[in-house]
Amino acid sequence: MTNAPFKCSYLLVFFIACLFSKTFAQNNPGITLKGTLKNTKNEGIDGATLLLKNHNNGQLIKQGWSNPDGSFSFELVPGSYILSISYLAALAYQSELLKLSGNLDLGMIKIETSPRSLKEVVIQSSSNKPLIKIDGRKMIYNIEKSITGQGTNSLEALKKTPGIIVNQDNSITLNGSGAALVMINGRQTYLQSEELAQLLKTMSASDLKSIEVIKNPSAEYDAAGTGGIVNLVLKKSVAEGFNGSINNGIAYGRSLKQNTNLNLNFRKGKWNLFGGYNHNLGHFAMDYDNDRTTNGKIYLNANHDIDKRRNIGSTVGADYEIDTTKTLGIVMNANFSNGGGIIFPTTDIYDQATNQLLQQLRSESSYPAQRANRYNANLNYRYKGSKGTSLDIDADYGIFDAATKNLSTNSLYSPDGTLLSNNNFLVANSRDIKLYAVKADYGFPIGKGKVLAGAKYSEVSADNVFNQYDMNKELPVLDINLSNTFNYKEQITAGYLKYERPIGDQFSFDLGLRLENTHSEGDLQPSAGSSVLPTSVVRNYLDAFPTAAFTYKTTGSGTFNLSFARRIDRPAYNNLNPFSYPVDELSYWKGNPFLKPQYANTLALQYSHKKTTISTSYTRTNDISSSITEVFEDNLIYMVPRNIGLQNNLNLTITQQLALAKWWNLTLTGIGYRLENKVGTTEYGNFNRSRFAGTLNVQQTFNLPAGITGELASVVNSKNISGLNTCIRGNSQVDLGFQKNLMKDKATLRLAATDVFRSNKIRTDTQLNNLLLHTTYVGESRQIRLNFSYRFGNHKIKTKDSRESGLENESQRL
Repeated sequence: MTNAPFKCSYLLVFFIACLFSKTFAQNNPGITLKGTLKNTKNEGIDGATLLLKNHNNGQLIKQGWSNPDGSFSFELVPGSYILSISYLAALAYQSELLKLSGNLDLGMIKIETSPRSLKEVVIQSSSNKPLIKIDGRKMIYNIEKSITGQGTNSLEALKKTPGIIVNQDNSITLNGSGAALVMINGRQTYLQSEELAQLLKTMSASDLKSIEVIKNPSAEYDAAGTGGIVNLVLKKSVAEGFNGSINNGIAYGRSLKQNTNLNLNFRKGKWNLFGGYNHNLGHFAMDYDNDRTTNGKIYLNANHDIDKRRNIGSTVGADYEIDTTKTLGIVMNANFSNGGGIIFPTTDIYDQATNQLLQQLRSESSYPAQRANRYNANLNYRYKGSKGTSLDIDADYGIFDAATKNLSTNSLYSPDGTLLSNNNFLVANSRDIKLYAVKADYGFPIGKGKVLAGAKYSEVSADNVFNQYDMNKELPVLDINLSNTFNYKEQITAGYLKYERPIGDQFSFDLGLRLENTHSEGDLQPSAGSSVLPTSVVRNYLDAFPTAAFTYKTTGSGTFNLSFARRIDRPAYNNLNPFSYPVDELSYWKGNPFLKPQYANTLALQYSHKKTTISTSYTRTNDISSSITEVFEDNLIYMVPRNIGLQNNLNLTITQQLALAKWWNLTLTGIGYRLENKVGTTEYGNFNRSRFAGTLNVQQTFNLPAGITGELASVVNSKNISGLNTCIRGNSQVDLGFQKNLMKDKATLRLAATDVFRSNKIRTDTQLNNLLLHTTYVGESRQIRLNFSYRFGNHKIKTKDSRESGLENESQRL
C-alpha cells in the first residue's frame, strides 16, 4: 500500500506530459468530408445548415452552409462523426455513424422540401435498426428490438446476446473463452459475479438500448476480462421538453411475477434532467442436483430453491452544457435486492457395490433475511474541442452492502426412518464493499493521426464477516472455530498511451500500451479464542498490456480488421478467503489465498461486408483457474479454486442477416471453437482435454397481418469442456413472442413465451480419480410474459438544439 502513492505520482507525471505534448503537435486536418444536397427536382439546395457533431457525445464540432449548387465540404481529423442537415428551420437529414479514417464523399443527398418536411422531427421507434450491428471491433446487439427480451431483467437479457454464456454460478463468459468484464455505460461495477448478478437482476431489460461485445478492446479500456468486454448501454432521451415511458408486465412460470419500469426526462436549454425507477417482484424457483460417487458410496443430492427477494432499481441524474464544448454531469444509482428464501436439500446415501440404501439426510435451509443494496454516484466532465482535442474526467464512489442469514437444519435417518442425529446451525454473513475510482482521458491530433492518453486509480475495500452458530441448544452458541472476519483491499493504478492513424483512404491502425499496477492485501482474522491461525497475504505486481489493430477497407465495401490484446482476470476476493463455508452438512466451499491471476493473449481477424461478418480468433490463457471438487475424510467434499494450467481456444464466428421475404427477416450467429485444456494438479495428475464445440443463435422476425410483429428466437449449445476435467452437456432454448403498437404508436403490447420446450438445463459430468460428480441445474426459464408500455410527453427534437447529452454513451468516450 505504501508504494501506491509513488506509482500514482509517476502516472500523473506521465499524464501531464501528454497534456503538454499537444503544444508540439502539428495540427493538420488531414481528411475531407464532402457531398451535394439536391431537392426532389434534382436541383442544388443553397443555404442549408450543416452541423457536424462528435459521435461520442453529440457535441458540435463544425457548422457550415451548403453552396448555391448544393455542395459542401469539411476539413477534419480522423474520428467518428454524425452529420445533421437542417433546411428552412427543420431537421431534414441525419446521417448514420461516419467513421472517418480517410477522405469520404457522401455523394448526392436528397432533401425533401415539401411543406410536410417543415414540421418538427418526431423520434421514431428503433424498428428500423438491425438486430446486430458491427462497428469496428465492437458487436452491438440491439436488445430493444427483441420482443422476447423485454419484460425481464438485464441478467436474462445477457443470456440472449449471441456469444455470451451466463453460467450456473452467474459468471459470464464470451465465445467459450475466458470471463468477460461487464460494464454499465462504459463504467466498471467492481463487483464479483454473485454481487454483479444481484445488481443486474435489479436492472430492467427495458432500460437497455443495446449490449456491446468487444473481443479485443484497445488500450483505453481496463485490462480486466480475458474474454473481452460486455458493455450495457442504457437508453437516453434526446427529445426537447418533458417526456417519459412506463412499462408494466406480468409473468408466470411456477408462480406469478410482476415488473414495472418508469423513465422520465426533461430537457430545456442547457439542462437535461432524468430519472428512472423499476422493480421486479415475485418468487423464482430453481432445482439442482449434485450427485457423486466416491469411496464406495453413492450420494444422490436434490435441491429445490425458492428465491423470494424483491429487486428494485432507481436512477437520477443531470447534465449541464457549460458551452458548446464543455459538459458537466452527475448520475446517481440505487439498487436494492431484499427478501427471504428457502432451500430443501435431500441426500440419499447408497452402498456402491450392493446399491443398498444406507442413510438419508433431510435438510432445510431458510433465509429469513437477505439483502444486497448498491449505491453509486458518478461525477463527469467532458470537453470536446473543435480541432479534435478532448478531455474526459470521471470520478466514482460506490457502496455495496449485503448480508444473509441462513438457518440450516440437518437430520440423518436410517433406511427404516429412525432418526440418527441432528445438526442445526445458523450462518450470518455480511459484506461491506466500498469503491473509489477516478480517471482522466485526453486526446489530441498529431499530423494525420491522433493520440489518446489517460490515467486511472481505483480502490476496492471489502469487509466480510462470517459467523456460524450452533443451534442444537436452547440459545445460539457462536462456533469460534467456524467464524471469522476477512478484510480485502485492492488498489489498481493504471496509465495508457494509444496512437491511431489512417494511411490513405483504405488503411488505418492503432497501437497502444496500458500499464496496471495491482496492490492487494487479504487479512483473515478468526474469532477470539479460535484454534485457527490468522492469515495475511500481500501482493504487488505490475503488468503491461499491449494492444494493436489494423483495418483495411476494400473497394467493395468490405472491411478487414486484425487485432491483438493481452488481458487479465484477477481472483475474486471471496476466492482468496481460506476459510471453509458450509453448503450443507456434507459439502463445503473454501477459498485459496495463493490463487494467482490468469492472463490471456488474443489474436483476432474479422471481415465485415454489409450484413455478413466472419471472425476468427486464437486465445492462449495461462494459469487458468477453476473450482476443483476434492474429497476429505471419505464423505466430505470441498470446492476449492485453483490455478490448473493453460488453455488454447481457436474460435470461428459467423453472423448473417437475411431478408428472406418482405415480411420475414432472419439473423443467424454461429460460433464454433476448439478448446484444448492442458491442466493438472499435484493431487489429481495431468490432463490434456480437447473438444470441438459450438453455439447456434437464430432470431427471426415476421411482419404479420393487423400490424402484428412476431419473433422466434432459438439458441443451441453443443457439449463442451470446462475446468480440470468437466464435461458440460448440450442444451437449447426456444422463445416465441408477438408485439403490436397501439394508440397511434404511443403504446406497445407484447406477449411472449420463453423456453417453450423447457430444454434449457445445465448438466455437467466430472471424474477425478475416485470421485464421479454429476450436476443438473434447471431454473425458471419457461415463462409466459405479458407487457404493456406507453410513451408520453414530447417526443420531438428542435433542430437548433438537436444534440445528444454528454452522457449519451459513456462507452464510446473511453
